[in-house]
Amino acid sequence: MKENSLKKDLILKKRNDIVEVLKNGRRFGRGSVRLILLRRDIQSLKIAFLVGKKYGRKAVLRNKIKRWFREIFRQNKAYFPVHAHIIMTSAVSYEDLDFTILKNDFLEVVRSEEFTDFISQILPESNISVKEE
Repeated sequence: MKENSLKKDLILKKRNDIVEVLKNGRRFGRGSVRLILLRRDIQSLKIAFLVGKKYGRKAVLRNKIKRWFREIFRQNKAYFPVHAHIIMTSAVSYEDLDFTILKNDFLEVVRSEEFTDFISQILPESNISVKEE
């Protein structure tokens, strides 16, 4: 498999783990993208993509947003430490979104000073570098 692929073992699936991240995780958001990070002691980077009916009633649209989220994360997973569980979601109507908006908002979040400070303070063992396009 390619180095940049999104393997199935990276997906956070257990309900208890997702609830724990939602309750105890640190929240970051810009524009249409919301990230919630929770530090883990074990070395396991996992992510969940939450796309609810509140902002888009059609399943086809919600599935498209999840595919976009997976692709954005797959291309940019180097921004995240290996000791974290992450939830990626959106808080705007899905009908108003397109891939470039989501990607630009995601990059704004991970390049924000608040996000990089959190990564460097709480997770100092990570080798995160800010990528420039």
